[in-house]
Amino acid sequence: MFDPVTQAFWIPFIFIVGLCVGSFLNVMALRFLADEPIVLPPSHCPQCNTKLRPIDNIPVVSYLLLGGKCNSCKASISIQYPLIELATGALFCFTVWFFGLNWQSVFLMFMIANLVVIFITDLRESLIFNFNSIYMLIPAGLLYSLLNLGGIEGTAFTLDLGSIVLHVPEAITSALLAMLISLVFFEGMILLSLFFFGTEGFGHGDTFLMMGAGAFLGWPLTVLSLGLGFLAQTIPAIPLLIIQWIQNKQYVSLISGAVALIAGTSPMLLMNAGLPVETTTWISLGCLLLSLVSLLVFLKQVRTAQTFTYLPLGPALIIGILVSLFWGNDLIGWYQHYLLRH
Repeated sequence: MFDPVTQAFWIPFIFIVGLCVGSFLNVMALRFLADEPIVLPPSHCPQCNTKLRPIDNIPVVSYLLLGGKCNSCKASISIQYPLIELATGALFCFTVWFFGLNWQSVFLMFMIANLVVIFITDLRESLIFNFNSIYMLIPAGLLYSLLNLGGIEGTAFTLDLGSIVLHVPEAITSALLAMLISLVFFEGMILLSLFFFGTEGFGHGDTFLMMGAGAFLGWPLTVLSLGLGFLAQTIPAIPLLIIQWIQNKQYVSLISGAVALIAGTSPMLLMNAGLPVETTTWISLGCLLLSLVSLLVFLKQVRTAQTFTYLPLGPALIIGILVSLFWGNDLIGWYQHYLLRH
């Protein structure tokens, strides 16, 4: 572990590395979507297919020097390229600043790189490729937790096999539980949606995305990521949906969405109502069940409408994952402190 001064000295270098990695992640995501090899052919203009010069491939700088246009055919270059490069550089710097220059940060930057690719592919085409989730995130996350790079203290339980005694660390147990929670939640929602409405409420890619993140984060931060992700999904969609549904007189969508939101937040309000714990527990479970059913109706209405306001869930989940990674423990600590005070 480096001291804070040395750590801060390395931040500019980490930012440059992040810019370069972000440039590669752009290529990876777009070639996955185009079903092209990642390495070959060399980088080229998607409009005129002219091979890019080395000076045209400098992250962010080339975009600015070229004025956002191809040097050959003058076609516009998507703003996605510099934005993803800057975002990756910033996230890498955040990682080193929060966790230091160590193997933990290396693993977390690997996780972030795959999340960036998933963010692009899901936002553009509603696709999450198994390469990034199943083959990259899940194995790396399990290794991260097995090595306990997150520094989680404690032993979950001990297996006495006679001549061999195995001490199972809390980190790997929490990771496996997080993966199970993600699997049961999303696949359960998919099955319920298929049973009641004949359509999938979520994609299986969301399941693998959260399983991969859960392998890194453990179960408390995974649950928080889910909550924050759904919140991030809801905030931009609600105003657009409400306006559209009022115009089209789709009152079932309005009512189901309102019930899901109110019932879902009611358990937090009940904690301050002064009711007996047993009563609060049963009412909270009822509210959550009502919220789940209403959410399924809500998703059915949105999918049936086929509106532009139906946003892919992956990017919102990734926002929740990143917030939980950097500030999740503080948020959980604040919430627990709030509960103890009330």
